[in-house]
Amino acid sequence: MCSKFVLAALFVVAAMPVLSQSSSAAIESVWRVDAGGGVSAYHDDFYGTGIMEGPTAWVDLYPNRGPKFLHPLGLDMEGHFITFGGPQPQLAGQSTFTTTRELTYGGGPIYEWRHFKRFTPYAKFLWEQGNIDFNAGIPSYTHDNRSDWAPGAGFEYRMMRHISIRADYEKQYWQRLFEDHAITTPTGIAIEPRGVTLGASYEFDRLHFGGPIKEK
Repeated sequence: MCSKFVLAALFVVAAMPVLSQSSSAAIESVWRVDAGGGVSAYHDDFYGTGIMEGPTAWVDLYPNRGPKFLHPLGLDMEGHFITFGGPQPQLAGQSTFTTTRELTYGGGPIYEWRHFKRFTPYAKFLWEQGNIDFNAGIPSYTHDNRSDWAPGAGFEYRMMRHISIRADYEKQYWQRLFEDHAITTPTGIAIEPRGVTLGASYEFDRLHFGGPIKEK
């Protein structure tokens, strides 16, 4: 389901109309693409697990088409592999749930605020597919997968022409984990992993797609 959304979002972003001008002209679709990676630290919202870390990678697409206020609107695609750190010792009275791995990938809209010379804050909203490995005290039940959604925000700081550092915060909403298992209610439980990512990105700002667009 998540992959279908990403493909649909790509089609919608690529199909943004170009504003007509008073005189005939040839307009070229110049896309900006940012690609980067970094390290994430997440709290997975299970008692006794604490903070886990892992690599994150992303690609942001900005078609730069349509009205000017839409130029900062793009498509953000991300993948998180949170696996380092492992389960932490349990405290007395806490649940026995612990997480050993969390993999999420997906995409959604991202909007930048381009009103500063080097500093660019942004907000995003992602639909993701999540896979999680855990210890819930049931030997035959150690893995589950769910679709989740994740709002987030952050900023990029331009170090040089094409290279920026990025700081990102994201909160994921997983629904109905452990559904139909005796360890919880029949409708399952919700968890809300949240974390930060620090990394760097490279900006490709001269990509031409589709050739000249002739205006009527």
